Amino acid sequence: MGISVNWMDADKKIIRYEFSNNWKWDELYSAMTQVNEMMASVPYNVYVMISLEHSNGVPPGALTQMRIGTLKAAPNWGGGVFIGVNSFLTALLNTFTMLNKKLGERYAIAKTDEEAMIIINKWREKETPLST
Repeated sequence: MGISVNWMDADKKIIRYEFSNNWKWDELYSAMTQVNEMMASVPYNVYVMISLEHSNGVPPGALTQMRIGTLKAAPNWGGGVFIGVNSFLTALLNTFTMLNKKLGERYAIAKTDEEAMIIINKWREKETPLST
């Protein structure tokens, strides 16, 4: 499969998507179902790191698929940081955030895992606890 997902930490607060080679949208939706199940197992916000460092690109229809995928995210999804994106995907993400301001606020781009963690930690500082 071209996409794998795993917890990055023992506390189950960050999930990492690893995209490799030529992945397809149905693989992403399968991975998202798995991630939503993982998030449902904890009562707090979970953030995702989306590594495209080993991906051969993005299939056609990215803006539409990104919107659909964002709307299908678990209620406790805090946000996602893309890592290893090329200039084309950066332009797509910037377009998505301009067209979908509220949804776009939940995404960021980082060059490294360390930079992604800084972004996630800033989001955590601003988050509102989930009601139980």
